[in-house]
Order: sequence, then C-alpha cells, then structure tokens
Amino acid sequence: MSSLPDALKLTPMSTVDTMNIETSVLDPITISQSQAKFVLENKGILDVGSTFTFSVHPVVAGDDKCFLPIKTGIHALIQRAVLKVGTKVLAQSDEYSYFQTMKRAHKTNEEKSQKDFILVGSTDVLQPDNQGTGFYQLQDVDYSVSATSTIDPSVRLRSSTTECPVFSIKLSELFPMMRSVQLPLFLMSEPVSVELTFRKQVNSTATLGTIAVFENAYAGDTSITVGTENVKFLADYLTYTDDRMEETARIVNSEDGLIMPYEDLVLTNTNLPPLPAPPAVGTPVKQNFTREIGLSGLNVRSLLIHDKATLATYVDELLGQYMSTAYQVSDAYNFRINDQLVYSRDIINEARKAEQLSKVFNTMINCLAGEYSFDPITDKQTPDHTQTNPVISTNTVQGISMRTIQGQSHYEGLDLSLTPTNVFGAGTEIGLKPITYNKTITRTNTENANRELRIFATVEKAFSLRRGLVSVA
Repeated sequence: MSSLPDALKLTPMSTVDTMNIETSVLDPITISQSQAKFVLENKGILDVGSTFTFSVHPVVAGDDKCFLPIKTGIHALIQRAVLKVGTKVLAQSDEYSYFQTMKRAHKTNEEKSQKDFILVGSTDVLQPDNQGTGFYQLQDVDYSVSATSTIDPSVRLRSSTTECPVFSIKLSELFPMMRSVQLPLFLMSEPVSVELTFRKQVNSTATLGTIAVFENAYAGDTSITVGTENVKFLADYLTYTDDRMEETARIVNSEDGLIMPYEDLVLTNTNLPPLPAPPAVGTPVKQNFTREIGLSGLNVRSLLIHDKATLATYVDELLGQYMSTAYQVSDAYNFRINDQLVYSRDIINEARKAEQLSKVFNTMINCLAGEYSFDPITDKQTPDHTQTNPVISTNTVQGISMRTIQGQSHYEGLDLSLTPTNVFGAGTEIGLKPITYNKTITRTNTENANRELRIFATVEKAFSLRRGLVSVA
C-alpha cells in the first residue's frame, strides 16, 4: 500500500510550499424541502474546510419566537449525508444530528461560545447564575432581569429568507473521513457529489423540536421550512506547485494506484421496551437487555451510544429532540467482543462511564456532572433516587426553565482503536460473531418509557484511486 502524498495529508508539510485556494460558491443541482444534491468540479484538491450554508424559517407568526436546539444548532437540520463518486458511496452519515450533538459535547466552552454560537446557532455554555445562589445558568442569552432571558436576536429564527441568520456546517463535520484525508478531485474521472437529506418539522407535537424549538406557551404553527435559496456549498479547491501535484498524479496513475484509508460511520438502531406497567413508587424493577451490533469482519475504532426516552408528549424544549437521558438509578453496561467481555464487571459508576466516553474523543466531555447524569443530584437513600439537589437554575430562556437540561447528555462510548494513526489495522478486528451489548436498567414509577438506542460505530474503510477510477473496499 502506497503512503499518502503530502498534498493530501492534513498534517503540516515538511517544507514550505506555495498553495493556491480557489473558492467556488456552488448551488445545488436539485433541491427541495426534503433534500439537496451538490456536484463538485473535478479540479484541484478538495479542502476539508469547505462549508455548507443553510437557513431555516418559521411561519410569520413564529418570528423571533423560535430557535435551534441549544446543544445541536443547525446540525438538527441534517438527517443523512452521503458522499458519492459516480454511483459508488464513499461515505455516509445516518442520523447525523444525533451524532454531532454527542461530538459537540466535547468541544471547549471557548469554541462553543465564540465560534459555534454564530456559525451553528447553539447556546449551551453555562456560567454561575445572576442571583449568586451557586446554581448555573446559560451564558450566551440576553437577560432582561436576573431570572428571565431570551435567545440572542442574532440567532433567533425569522420567516424572511433575506433578513435572517445563515448558519454553516463544515464538510469535515458531515463526514468523519474528511477529518483525515483530502480528495484529489483533479485526478478523478467520475463526478463527486454530496447528497443531503433534511429533517422535517410540521405543525404537530410529534415533530416539535426536530429542527427548531418554540418559546413557552407559543400556540401557533410550529412548522419549519428550509430557505432553499440560502443552501450553498462553499467549495475550496487547493492547488500546489507542479512538483506536488505531479507527485500525486504519478502515484494515482501507477499500476497499484493510490489507496486511502479513512473512517466511516455505521449506525445500528434498536430500542429497550418498557415494562407492561410502571413499578409502584419505591419499588424499582431491573430489566436486562442484550443487543447485537452487526459489525462482523470490520475493523472498529469506536462505539458511541445515544440513549433517548420515547416520550408521549414533548417536554424538553431547549434541547429539541436530541437529548440522551440518564436514568434516575444508574444503568449498567458491558460489551462482549470476539467472545471476550470488555470489562471484568459491568460499568455502573457514572464517572467511569464519562471517562470511557472521553477516550473516544481524546478529551473529557465538556458539561456539568449534573448535565451528564442524575448521579450528583439524586437522593441515594430513597429507592427511586429522587432528585433533591439540582445544580442548574430555574432561570428561564424564552419562558422555558434551564433546569430541564439536567441529565440530558448521558452518552456512552467505547474506544477500540489500537493506534491514533489513520492506517489499516488501527481498529479492533471483529470476527464472525457480532458485538454484544449488555445493558441493565432500573425502571421506577416515573421512568418506564421506551428507550431508543442509536449506536454509532466508527469503522475502517479504504478506497483506491487508480487512473481516474475509484473503487471502495
């Protein structure tokens, strides 16, 4: 396998070289309220910083009364993204908004507040509350009085498609593969395209919070539309000196061609059904579940699990539909891979869960312990572990209590990488048997909802580029 030429790597070059950047503003070749498709020009090297822009809009009555989910932002718009070369799928991200919500939780407060606030429309950074009570409150909102705030006007959604905020998503955020390699479009004979599938929010409680959330007591139309004229792709095409470009062309046109390893996402959806009837108050009941994750024959670098309760009515407006709700009584989990348990005993300690999750991103999750789980805010002397020690204030934003975000960022993760280097064999090879996920949850009188599990596996793939043609392994 040939190594990547310097022009396609994201690491700094060993020597200083001249680079030219040409930015093309591409309109989608097809666009509707449900999808958009872009076709790139076969020139230069596609930079991973290339960016998509979007705007979303309520009906006129919803002007200034709605905003994007505070931990997800504009990522809530994208349900699925597919990168193709010709008719071949190179990479795809299903349930993208859920994955990106988990990924954003590991960014620093500085990046969330000073970049994502404007670019993504998220407002999830916390600070000590105005009353000096020791509770926390949201930071990047406008306080009219100490306990009442509104979303900053710059990121509130408007019905107008010309006087409105326009948000952006980078290509490297849409596809994990674009965090490690750049595509030599000038050497590809087939067209490269990106297909985006949008989520839909209609005027019903079932889809409320899918794209946008509305202020408390709003009783009007809650449907959201895509501003199709603001959907663009700012594609950056890089070119280097003739020597650099010729080096890449020589490898691609050789007998073996160029082989490029990369990461891709594989999604497994499952659920944990409730008990036939809720347990009585003070008598919690344990449930044991086993779920198989079909990744046989693949090299897996990590697993991420988003665990969401299916609610009969929509209650958590600030986070939209993207909360991953912790359990009042801590759940326990373990994995069996290649006929071996990963942990000698099930993980139940919440700090240990957060530590295992941090290994996937090589950094700790950046939220309060009370946002990650209910462990620090519940009374362990009661069988149902009732909440008695909140850490977030009841201060409101758009009339909604900020305390509703407690325990709603409870993600689980497992790092299976053997080396941080993007090479074949960097992940754990899965044999003939699928990965087994064992989970024990405790049902209480107030927690007996169906749970939706979205399990994201980062797997190794590779494609070869030989004399203009791409083949995917």
